[in-house]
Amino acid sequence: MDETLRKQIDAWTETDEHGKIVDMLGQISPEERDSEATGLLARAYNNLGEYEKALELLDSIEEEEAGDTNWNFRKGYALYFLDRYKEALACFKKADELTPEDEDTIEFIRSCNSHLPFRKRVKDFWKWFTDNEEELSRIVENRGQLDGGDAVEFVTAGTNLIDEDVHFNLGGDYEFTFSVEGNTHLFYLYPYIVSQMPAQFKDKWHFFPFNQGTDASFSFGMYGANVDMAQVQVSAAYQEDINAFNIHFYEEQLCSLEEAQSYNAYYIMMEIMLGEGLSYQYIASVERADAPLENMIKLPELRAYITDTLKAHGKEIFDNPQQVYTSYRFEPQENEELRFDVMAGSSCFQPLVANYYNGSTELFDRLNGFGAQAVFIAFPYENKEEGDGKKVLDFRYELEDRLAVELLEPEGLGLLLGGAIGTGTCYIDLLLFDELAFMEKIVPFLKDYPQYHFYLSDFRQGSDLCRLYETEDDESEE
Repeated sequence: MDETLRKQIDAWTETDEHGKIVDMLGQISPEERDSEATGLLARAYNNLGEYEKALELLDSIEEEEAGDTNWNFRKGYALYFLDRYKEALACFKKADELTPEDEDTIEFIRSCNSHLPFRKRVKDFWKWFTDNEEELSRIVENRGQLDGGDAVEFVTAGTNLIDEDVHFNLGGDYEFTFSVEGNTHLFYLYPYIVSQMPAQFKDKWHFFPFNQGTDASFSFGMYGANVDMAQVQVSAAYQEDINAFNIHFYEEQLCSLEEAQSYNAYYIMMEIMLGEGLSYQYIASVERADAPLENMIKLPELRAYITDTLKAHGKEIFDNPQQVYTSYRFEPQENEELRFDVMAGSSCFQPLVANYYNGSTELFDRLNGFGAQAVFIAFPYENKEEGDGKKVLDFRYELEDRLAVELLEPEGLGLLLGGAIGTGTCYIDLLLFDELAFMEKIVPFLKDYPQYHFYLSDFRQGSDLCRLYETEDDESEE
């Protein structure tokens, strides 16, 4: 493209004179217009809201430009505003792959995922399962006789309706087990999938949200080593102050591997034996021993040892992190971001809270990738007199109970994760499985509390605040 023309187009773009770009480039015949000019013309149509025209132009140069960041972003943009969110998401993901960490691209990915909610994906999965139950039964009943790769490919077509990162195992007796594989956020998503299983399958199929563990011993091969589970020795030191165990392990072949391989193989073996939930909840640390230690037990005995030890100390046993709330305390800080005024709180998803204060969006984005949105409701309160803090804390607990029982649970809109109280603001933490549906419900719900101003924020720093409910006395407050 002529450099003078390109500079003029850039200038018109800066001043939002997109019609002039259309007039200028539209005079050039498609045969004479190169792919760069066609892409810029498509961008101008996008900026004018003429997305169908932009899409037609972009499709005409797909062969030359499909590997270009701008082409993918512009096509994603057009598709997004045509409400074709799944197609748009694929384009934005490609643009992010080509040019990582572009904030505009990331925000569009997040928004696309919000328009493809986890709740809807789960419904689509169960519809697929219902339509294909006969074939799925045949796969289970003929395990070992069918091509394993074909079976996995068939089932993956269904789980991909939820997300491409869903892992699973099909077992005997019609068992379908989702696998967390160390991804913390999946402990908060997979149980919902299982809870939505259609009633007609509940007497036949057995779905598990994560690996449940076993006491049976068998051989395990990895990194060229073939290890019998019963030959792996472990010691488990219980730390009552944190209600968790420090583990040492030893097995000659396992410990002769490179350090990273040795630890990775052991963690997988331990999760198979203990179950993913129990491992996550009660294993504080793991170390490789150089030789057998005193009082070591066989790895298949570890599960019973942990549960017996917990019971002996009067502890309840939980294998689902959603059931365990951890309290935390902070020293309030001066900061423009919300939540830095927090004095105390509790959460069943402590890593998400830690991510927020560390400025990380890792867990937020992993949840968002499944169409789930981690958010918190914030509402300021006056703290002028003694006892005001207790009053608002009691109100927060009341509101949390109502949100869970009346709004989140009945329609599968999400989970209550916890809450916190700050020096002047209270917070209620939620994981939404359908953010758009939740927004339709929450506003009339909060009309019962006109004495408070409620705001919604994503569970990440720098997020915009959304005012949830305004009384008639609130004029133009932001």
